[in-house]
Amino acid sequence: MFTALTALAVGSILTVAIAGQAGAAEQPDPKKTYIVNCQGGLDYKPKQITLACADAGVYFSDITWQKWTMNGARGIGTLSVNTCEPTCSAGNVETYSGVRLRLAGAASGPGMGTFVNTFTSLTGVFQGQGPAMTTSGTWALGNAIKE
Repeated sequence: MFTALTALAVGSILTVAIAGQAGAAEQPDPKKTYIVNCQGGLDYKPKQITLACADAGVYFSDITWQKWTMNGARGIGTLSVNTCEPTCSAGNVETYSGVRLRLAGAASGPGMGTFVNTFTSLTGVFQGQGPAMTTSGTWALGNAIKE
């Protein structure tokens, strides 16, 4: 469904980078579920989620979380996409506001000397059409935790 944006933005696999709120050295709370950012740190209820670690050409910003539990989260934010036309460094940025976000796929695994709960997917639902004339898109959140 989101193949044009995926190819345009970062290729076949998207990872997540997030403007930091929790530092990598901070001990994770076993009663919380986090997102792992590009630096391998844990973020809880971030205001920004960058989906392209290499160039930050695709990201959600101005996120307001309405619900955040250990099993899922819901919020609203703005998606910005660098079209890379004519080039990525000189590309135009398209924005889509009012995107409904859903974090899911909570998983628990070792990290930072304990077990850490992290979300493994992010879904965005657009009001009207989003990038590449889609109505929604799902991204895998798969960065490694920095020890």
